[in-house]
Amino acid sequence: MILDALENWQLYSQRPAWQKAFAWVLALTPDTALGEHAIDLCGNGRADMYGVVFDFQTKNLLDTTLEAHRVYADLHVPLTGPEVHARFCLEELTAKTPYDEATDAAQYNHPDRFNALFTLHPGQFALYLPHDAHLSQCKTTPATQTVRKAVVKIRAELLLP
Repeated sequence: MILDALENWQLYSQRPAWQKAFAWVLALTPDTALGEHAIDLCGNGRADMYGVVFDFQTKNLLDTTLEAHRVYADLHVPLTGPEVHARFCLEELTAKTPYDEATDAAQYNHPDRFNALFTLHPGQFALYLPHDAHLSQCKTTPATQTVRKAVVKIRAELLLP
């Protein structure tokens, strides 16, 4: 997992997928159209990388979805407000639903203890790799808020040296 300010994105990689993902992210505004956006890395039409912009209502911690992926890394970028995230080692968790190849996701039960909670703000990013179970969309205040965010799905093998 990587958590940092958007301005520091170049410190982590010079891989083409990393460069292309952040070129797309840095062009985002709160007015970017909702929905899925193709980010064609190689010009081959393959779904190596794509972005999704969406609105959500923040939730109580235990109402969030705790998940992990096998194929894609998730690059989370809040656009209009903060949200609480958490990261877990897969070995710490028990499965709630088995891995589904069609959605590239397995869901896990929330543990009794949360060791790595943090707030992700606009101007920051969090990258979750396939070995990182994670949750997001959690409230930062007692009241529910509407937040717009982007998630870039990057085929994880494209981030390897």
